[in-house]
Amino acid sequence: MSAVSPSVNGSPVVKYNDFEEYERRRRRAQQQQRNRTQEQEQITEHQRNHSTEHRTAPPPVDDCEKLGTLFGELNKCLRNLGFTQMYFVEKTVEPVVIIFFWVMLWFLGIHALALVAVLCLVIIFIQK
Repeated sequence: MSAVSPSVNGSPVVKYNDFEEYERRRRRAQQQQRNRTQEQEQITEHQRNHSTEHRTAPPPVDDCEKLGTLFGELNKCLRNLGFTQMYFVEKTVEPVVIIFFWVMLWFLGIHALALVAVLCLVIIFIQK
């Protein structure tokens, strides 16, 4: 464009080429804006899809709830009372099992307790 624009009766004259250039720039800007908006929508949709995937996964369930038995409920109650789990080699011994062995010791004596303990160990190692 020229530095000095022609004027008629004191008002500037707009050439047809200037109008076309202005329209091209305006359309290009609109197209770029639409592209940016579409990209943002795609990113938002992608994030929404991934966040719903993580939300739909079930929450982790502890071992006591998974069992859903009297054993699991007693174990949960004992753990809430302050009994802790014991770790034997790579196995976890739950509080209800420890109480069970103490009761067996009390009622049946050391010989019965030793027999049951050996049987449990044999069963555990046979399963491997």
